[in-house]
Amino acid sequence: MPTPGAQPSLTPTALPTTALPEAKIAAAPAEPPARAPITRLLLANYFAWYSANGWDACNLSAGDRPARRYDSDDAGNMGIQVRQALSAGIDGFTLQWFAPGERTDGNLAKLLGQTQGTSFKVTVIFLRHIWPGNPAATQSEVANSIRYLLDRYAGHANWLAIDGQPVLFFADMDRIARESGQTPQQAWAAVRAKADPDNRAIWVAEGLDPSYLAVFDGLYVYKIVHADYPVAYLKATRWAAAVRQWEQQTGRRKLWFGTISPGWDDTRSVCTADLRTPSKPFRLERADGALYRATFDAAVASNPDGLWLNSWNEWVEGTYVEPSEQYGERYLELTRTLAGEFRAR
Repeated sequence: MPTPGAQPSLTPTALPTTALPEAKIAAAPAEPPARAPITRLLLANYFAWYSANGWDACNLSAGDRPARRYDSDDAGNMGIQVRQALSAGIDGFTLQWFAPGERTDGNLAKLLGQTQGTSFKVTVIFLRHIWPGNPAATQSEVANSIRYLLDRYAGHANWLAIDGQPVLFFADMDRIARESGQTPQQAWAAVRAKADPDNRAIWVAEGLDPSYLAVFDGLYVYKIVHADYPVAYLKATRWAAAVRQWEQQTGRRKLWFGTISPGWDDTRSVCTADLRTPSKPFRLERADGALYRATFDAAVASNPDGLWLNSWNEWVEGTYVEPSEQYGERYLELTRTLAGEFRAR
């Protein structure tokens, strides 16, 4: 079974910031679309591929470990995590998901089972298009996997929905299989035409390229700090403005999720191969919560529809807030404070 060392999480690709030519999007309406109020969601990035015997892997951030080591296949532990997250003001998890029948799929079903009787919500960050298993991730296979998620899980009472529409998050947008001459955006448009032709779901894309909003219904940014630009999170208002511009151009509501994070340290990740897009490893100190606060202030200033926390338990990139040996419950407590402030605005 995969371990934290064998199957770590994903980082985003660097996408261009220019939009598609105006002719490729819907004509701008006379007036911007009316925006119905959206509940201020706080969602947390969640990983379900850790093994009990993997917590001594060489690539775990800063040598820290969970306060209680666990196996991601343990439904009881998932229940503990759901209760901890709820107590910290988190509304739901976005589980990194690979494919039907794969380990993360089985754990998605277990996680949903642990939410019953609570207000906690679950969705996925869809990664079928980069899954290294078989069959190959053709556009048809990607579309089939999206239909599988919607048919199997979207009717669950605890599946994340906005205005009655089930929500899916996506990542690594440009790694989709493409036909000759296709752009990634065109490839995703072809997938959506097969998987969700009536747009009954809300699709949220990852990255810095708002042109994906020609196909998708929202945008978020995975990695808000970089080795060469550690304060990239200060651009949140600029990223949000691009989303709102596409909302006006298309005449359709487009969601913006601002990203918050307590820190970054993937300097130990180089000890083993992983699925992430290569980037320079680096460390950005948490400064006892000061960085977490700074990313929160920048995200909230962008007037987001929701916040996305990176992460609940990313132990390779060092963004976790779940209780740890080094930090105890410090970052759960900070999350509770920030969640309260977000909802009070």
